Amino acid sequence: MNGDSDLTPSSSLAVHERSSSQGSTGRPGTEPATGQFAGAGARSPQSVFEEIWSSVAEIEVAAWEQVRPASDIFLDLRLLRAVETSMGSTCRFRYVLYRNAASEPVAIAVFCTFTIDIGVLADDDWSRWALGLCRRISRWLVDYRIAFCGLPLSACQSSLRFVPGADTTAILGKLDQTLRRLARKDGASILVFKEFADDELPPLEALMPLGYRRADSLPTHVLALQSTTFDGYLQDVGKKKRHHIRQSMKKFAESGIQVVTTSDLATIERLFTPEVHQLYEAVLNRSKTQLERLPRAFFLEMARQLPDCSEFQFALESDRVVGFCISVRAGHEYRPLFVGFDYERNRDVDLYFNLLFRTIADGAGHGAAIVELGQNSDYLKRTKLGCLQARRSIFVRGRNALMNGVIGLLFKQLFPPRPLHGEGQGE
Repeated sequence: MNGDSDLTPSSSLAVHERSSSQGSTGRPGTEPATGQFAGAGARSPQSVFEEIWSSVAEIEVAAWEQVRPASDIFLDLRLLRAVETSMGSTCRFRYVLYRNAASEPVAIAVFCTFTIDIGVLADDDWSRWALGLCRRISRWLVDYRIAFCGLPLSACQSSLRFVPGADTTAILGKLDQTLRRLARKDGASILVFKEFADDELPPLEALMPLGYRRADSLPTHVLALQSTTFDGYLQDVGKKKRHHIRQSMKKFAESGIQVVTTSDLATIERLFTPEVHQLYEAVLNRSKTQLERLPRAFFLEMARQLPDCSEFQFALESDRVVGFCISVRAGHEYRPLFVGFDYERNRDVDLYFNLLFRTIADGAGHGAAIVELGQNSDYLKRTKLGCLQARRSIFVRGRNALMNGVIGLLFKQLFPPRPLHGEGQGE
């Protein structure tokens, strides 16, 4: 199927997109319509109606909240507002709602378009060398504009939700058409759905006949807590791990560095200076995968928009911040999202380890059953903290047949398999 020809709704899909100016409803801030609104006589049990907004401010809140699970922090309108406000200059956002033939909300999704260096996807030395050579010749060879169903955050989360019983095949068919149309409008050549846990995958099999390939993202690390205190976690983690953790904590305590946790906006605005933001950038610059580079405004907007479910851990040496982490909580989960720290002090006092210890303690204190510690630092998180790995998957295709062919040729280099620890080894 040609990536640009499938733009007309199929007979099983009816389209209702609101106009950005004087379209079918006259409501500002939404995308132009691409199909006819089907009257009552044209509706069928599989009809799917679509509404697209280009700003969080335009979203029909009641309909959105009918689909979003109450504990789903990543589709909370406050978080979406924080991301849009701080990253609107580099990303283009759309928010999509699907209704069934009875006009009931049945699915929601977030789209964003931005540019990435595809070299960050390469996992082997040869591919990195080849893409590095291309980068030196011209950034044009490695910088690609990508249309995502997902947020511009490396937070191991997806941004697509269905209500139980929704016609997921029909919704995904329409969603694919819309994402390709918007990709062409935004100048994007690659389409990506990211990042899905294994239990989210069954309905997404419907993407495969549409030309998408499933690929592994980096696995995330999940820590199951049995206690509401850090001391309880230490008892549960086992003697060997407990010994290493206590050694690291002793070294840290002797340094005099104090870790404070706060959600107070005035305190965060005072402590999270441009210099502290540079600690995040220092960590990012050492990372092999750099999907996004978050501005300082993102961290501050998270504190402003989500005072009841986000908090910062600051490592203070006298009055100087030498490390930080931003974390969110919702339901039974606690998620440290992004970290920054002084590498010189880290070598001396295990700064990074002790920031992680504090997030585990804070998660336990909030009654979380799960602390999700994110990607990278696999060995530390598995062997020192007792985490288990959990798979995350993406679905990718080119906007048109040519780009889809290129992706097929380079698929193993750009999207290498990332098996979980011990997978296929009988463990």
